[in-house]
Amino acid sequence: MLLLFIDDHRDTADSFADLAKALGHLATVAYDGASARRAIAEQIFDIIFLDLNLPDADGREICAEIRLSATGNASQVIALTGMTELSLQGDMSVFDGYYVKPLMMDDFERLLQHAS
Repeated sequence: MLLLFIDDHRDTADSFADLAKALGHLATVAYDGASARRAIAEQIFDIIFLDLNLPDADGREICAEIRLSATGNASQVIALTGMTELSLQGDMSVFDGYYVKPLMMDDFERLLQHAS
């Protein structure tokens, strides 16, 4: 599977990508909304892991843009957030699912197995 990890915390995005690669998947990272938009325009991803709070974009807005794109409906989009109060995050219905960081390895592996 081809995965995209979008997170402004570089260590988090890079660690997820490294784990995905170790599990036999292809992974790309983006650290802000602008680079995420470029990656999504250039490639169809099976799963996109999207941080809600990016320095230059809101994750819900990026997800809505993905859904409107010609290829975006081919991707599952999973929200990742450090905030435990998801009711404060606004409408989460644009996402296929969400996880509160840190995402545990068992949850990550289960999610990837379910998607494939």
